[in-house]
Amino acid sequence: MKIILVGCLLVLMFGSCSHNKANEGPAAAVQTNSYAAVGRVTDMDPKVPMIEIDHEDIPGFMPAMQMPFRLKDKSLLDGVKIGDRIEFTVENGVEGMRVTAVRKKS
Repeated sequence: MKIILVGCLLVLMFGSCSHNKANEGPAAAVQTNSYAAVGRVTDMDPKVPMIEIDHEDIPGFMPAMQMPFRLKDKSLLDGVKIGDRIEFTVENGVEGMRVTAVRKKS
């Protein structure tokens, strides 16, 4: 009986403890982060939908480079053409990277 009681107390004391760090464990594996970025459109394909961007450094995420990104929705390409300078939001999460917003930069 004493062993069961001690076991229950240990579970109550330590079982409910957590260190709640956002960048560790299973929660980090499903976390989605968004990053604001600037670049120039070098290619696009509404069928995929995909946009290729020669982008500047994306602080906290990646250095400057030219690369393709999947789009959340092909309507993000409306009014955008190759050569346009854009501001965009890239999301990185369980489903990988994808652009979720695009705005022509003046």
